Amino acid sequence: MNQYIVHLLDIPNEILFIILKKLENVDVLYSLLGINNKRLEIIAQEQIFTNILNFVSKSQSTDEICSISSTILDRFCISILPRIHKNIKSLIVESVSMEEILRAVNYPNLTKLKIFNFNKSIVSKYFIDDSLFEHIDKQQITDLVLNDNPNLKCFSLTCYPSGQAYDNLVLPLLRQMSNLEELTLYIHIFGGPIFISGTHLHNEILVYMSQLHTFTFYITSENDFIDPPILISNLDIQRTFTNIKCGQIVCMIDYFAIDKTICRVFSLPLKFHCLKKIPNNIPNLVFNSVTHLELWDENPFKYEFFIRLARAFPFIKSLSIWNIVPASWTFDKSHLNDKDWCSIIEYPHLISLDIVRANIYYVEHFLNETKTYLPRLTELKIRYEDLEMVTTNFTRDETRRNSAKVKRLIVGHSTVYPKDVYYYFPLLSV
Repeated sequence: MNQYIVHLLDIPNEILFIILKKLENVDVLYSLLGINNKRLEIIAQEQIFTNILNFVSKSQSTDEICSISSTILDRFCISILPRIHKNIKSLIVESVSMEEILRAVNYPNLTKLKIFNFNKSIVSKYFIDDSLFEHIDKQQITDLVLNDNPNLKCFSLTCYPSGQAYDNLVLPLLRQMSNLEELTLYIHIFGGPIFISGTHLHNEILVYMSQLHTFTFYITSENDFIDPPILISNLDIQRTFTNIKCGQIVCMIDYFAIDKTICRVFSLPLKFHCLKKIPNNIPNLVFNSVTHLELWDENPFKYEFFIRLARAFPFIKSLSIWNIVPASWTFDKSHLNDKDWCSIIEYPHLISLDIVRANIYYVEHFLNETKTYLPRLTELKIRYEDLEMVTTNFTRDETRRNSAKVKRLIVGHSTVYPKDVYYYFPLLSV
């Protein structure tokens, strides 16, 4: 071995480069870094040997793609990648070793990621688990290649990309799944197109999937704007689906005075469990699958809305309200005998209620048993001062029954409750 090293060192750099270029970059780095030879280490760290790293290999017995050995992988993650990470522009990884490699160092110049043997859990991690990419801005990846299983027939994706990530990552990902028969998409795009049209879905996704027969989707486009946008109606969006085989679809577009638009297009029947940023204008439909709901609007939600809400979402278990209402809706004694309430609204399955970002009016609405009946409420997230006021310092009878089964009270800050709170919420842990 020593004799081989001596001869290697006698070779001019030009010849040495020619020889090393015939090897995989990972082999060059593994062989030459850390051998205490400054000249070879400088050569090994050249761009030509560090810009593209291939961490996959073929099994000699089965010809299947697999990860490099754990010994080599550990040394790369511990001592080699920290020295060359700024040079790396492209990574080729296998799903088993992908996480360890991506978490090892920062990759400020990485633009291409190629993944072998990917599966649905790996893809979901890529788009959902930000901790996996704490060292990478996902928007910097402009080329995502997945060498998938040709037998993949069914695929589901939930993600919240920027407009750029949707164009550069989501669409290229889906176009590679040519053998899909069933596709389910739940996507919330920030800063992309004002709406996703049927024409777009056909030209950018569906045309690549000739075997597809079931397409279920809920796609939201959320945008902030400086200049007022051209107003587009639900009917305008609906027309773009006229010649597209998507089944029955619904469009909802909302324009807010806070310079924001939110547009949703989705297939029926809706099969998703969680809907976010739902405003006042919910369609006249029944969403049996939805169990988690976030209401979000700059205009107040009134009695008539909650009547429609209970009918539209009969199996809701978790409800969050985010609403900054006008000053005229601030809490006063008149709300205790609100003439608008003609009947009691019941949410038979609701177990979690978050009204910490809602006006105190909604605290009165949900906790007052003459207005709302919550037989299963066990978790309440609320501002403590609002709770004190509506319950009249935990003495008011009308708000006692809906509070009786609460086991978890979240008030946003550490609080030592007085004894009256435990009398009012008897199932709270002391």
